[in-house]
Amino acid sequence: MRVLFMNGCGNRFAVFDGRREPFRKSAEEIRRIAHPEGTQRFDQIIGLESSMRADVFMRIWNADGGEVAACGNATRCVGWLMLQELGEPRVTIETEAGILKASRADGDLITVDMGSPLLSWESVPLAEKMDTRFVDLKIGPIDNPILS
Repeated sequence: MRVLFMNGCGNRFAVFDGRREPFRKSAEEIRRIAHPEGTQRFDQIIGLESSMRADVFMRIWNADGGEVAACGNATRCVGWLMLQELGEPRVTIETEAGILKASRADGDLITVDMGSPLLSWESVPLAEKMDTRFVDLKIGPIDNPILS
């Protein structure tokens, strides 16, 4: 199985091309891949699969073994791979969050249409139910900022 190591805006990915043979791992196996002995560490593990609805299906696991629906930086990396492979100006990537579109912006820069942001309480993983339109954010001590 082809494995690629990629970096998207500082996020490190191990991308497993499972389009010919399935890449299905348990949460424990994902954790071991993301945090192996030594120095190589990954933020996410990506599994590529064939898709009937898009150019490729992308499965995403965080380093803790939990699967997530989408990730913009991972989608840009997979978008770059698929654009290189297919030689097309745009590609589609199926995820658990839906079908995302990637295209080349300028040179090797890749843009992804992630769709509309999810803002409702049911869609945002918060610790307690609240009106997400008016979340009170407190960011560090800002009474006396130090200018440098």
